[in-house]
Amino acid sequence: MSSARWLGLVVLLAIACFATWKVDAWRYGKQLADVRKEFADYKSDIATAATKASEDARALEQQRQRDIEKVRTDAAEQKQNDDALADLQRADGNRLREQIGQLLADKGILNTRLAERGKAIEDLVDLLAELRSEADGYAGELAAALTASRRAGFACERSYEALVRLELAR
Repeated sequence: MSSARWLGLVVLLAIACFATWKVDAWRYGKQLADVRKEFADYKSDIATAATKASEDARALEQQRQRDIEKVRTDAAEQKQNDDALADLQRADGNRLREQIGQLLADKGILNTRLAERGKAIEDLVDLLAELRSEADGYAGELAAALTASRRAGFACERSYEALVRLELAR
């Protein structure tokens, strides 16, 4: 074979290799573009999901804060109502003490009358008046303590129920 033929064959072989290389490069370029597009879509989906999860968590936290604030507001209102009731009870206790004072004053008059008749019940009346006064004081203290305990218990229950509702809503 002549050198021109060999040269022609080598050129033809070089053109075939170059054409094959170009076709493969084009195919791989297309595949690479498809992979990049899929990856970009995947990243976009992840970013969207993260944003939605963040918004959901923020909304849940805001709902919890609203529920807790409502419990606080309700507890403050209940405390005001309980304080008003305690004030009324103290006023009633003061009125009863005044009545006891009046009874003790009246007891002096009664003792004078009874002494004229020869009977003395001074010790018994003093004892009853003292017992009533002490019972009134203890009742007021117990009522205030029970009211505060009741109010705290209700606030705790409402806080717990609000958290349970939110957990169940998830």
